[in-house]
Amino acid sequence: MKKEASTNLPTRFGDFLVNIYTAEGGQECLAIIAGRINTEAKVAVRVHSACLTAEVLSSLKCDCKSQLDYALNYISEAGGVVLYLPQEGRGVGLINKIRAYSLQEKGYDTVDANRALGLPDDARTYNDAAAILSDLGINKVRLITNNPSKVSALMALGIDVCERIPLPLMSNKHSTDYLETKRKRMGHLHDALDPKDQPEILNSGNLKNGARDMPLVHLNFALNCEGKTASDSGQALPLSCHHDWQRVHELREQYSAVVVGARTWRLDQPQLTARKEFLGREPRRQPDRVIFAGKKECTFIQDSRRTFIIGNGPDQHGGMHIKTTSHSLAEPLRSLYQYGVDSILVEGGLTLLRSFFRERYVDKLTIFVNAVAQEKASSSIALALPEISQSNMQCHRLGDGFLFSSSESPID
Repeated sequence: MKKEASTNLPTRFGDFLVNIYTAEGGQECLAIIAGRINTEAKVAVRVHSACLTAEVLSSLKCDCKSQLDYALNYISEAGGVVLYLPQEGRGVGLINKIRAYSLQEKGYDTVDANRALGLPDDARTYNDAAAILSDLGINKVRLITNNPSKVSALMALGIDVCERIPLPLMSNKHSTDYLETKRKRMGHLHDALDPKDQPEILNSGNLKNGARDMPLVHLNFALNCEGKTASDSGQALPLSCHHDWQRVHELREQYSAVVVGARTWRLDQPQLTARKEFLGREPRRQPDRVIFAGKKECTFIQDSRRTFIIGNGPDQHGGMHIKTTSHSLAEPLRSLYQYGVDSILVEGGLTLLRSFFRERYVDKLTIFVNAVAQEKASSSIALALPEISQSNMQCHRLGDGFLFSSSESPID
């Protein structure tokens, strides 16, 4: 990455200072800077891919121009940097992007159109972005994005993404299907455009001044017909069938992080990943993992995902520690949100699940019960968690058991 000399180039445009860089392949990248960069602070950064069709030709098929406009307005007020990278069409190039558009006119969505052309879903890389941030002396960023894969990619390149600044959803009749595809098939984090797909915010404890200040919380777990998730020794019971495991792994793709308690982690060492053998395809994204460890030492093998250890136990190499001496969930949940974790899937064990119910931090609930009859399944829920009201829960047969779900308050 070479920074171009600017002696003969206009580098200031209104409120913005523009640095021009040349990548190894000859592509020109821009760093659009507003305000004075404090390299000791968390700098607001947007890593933006060029989109000629929207930004020059005013296409309404995507939200690229509105995202760029929002990011530039944001940094002009708060200070920060927009990196403008020549990665048209999520890195496949303008010609391939137009070819994909042609297939979309025939009914393909943006993912299937790329695949039909033998192209990857997303061919972008962020080495150039990391190199520019390094040149600017920026190590800690507040990333302006709805794309969790971008967060993970930058983290893997050594950029400390301390917080995610969500982009508002700006849709029109031409872009609705495209935005839904990004949400459902590429894991982008924004509310569903169809109201029936939106989980209700059930507890006002997750709201602050009219806006969320905690992750959306989805409790998802399995019980046997006796209302247990584990044996008397604490080992997890083999409760889920293939149909339920497929559902669980699809859920894991959709959430920022999967959460378990210390006992579950230490006894079972769960992978907490979305896996190909259950999805029938390659996972589109992997969630971070969160361990409510308390005073326990929870060892783990570091991978490309972030691992958050919550409690006041000993520090673990490679993990991101959220220290708390209180039994309240509010403080660690707000800390997770500040780190860009805006949705969590809580999978157990029962002690941790009861804590979420007790403090009323439940936005959505799904319970798979391995039972032969619905009445027996309902009884097992009442036995395990009597505080749950089943009057608002839907139930249907799933594989070897029954799936109970609620998007209304399940707490008496």
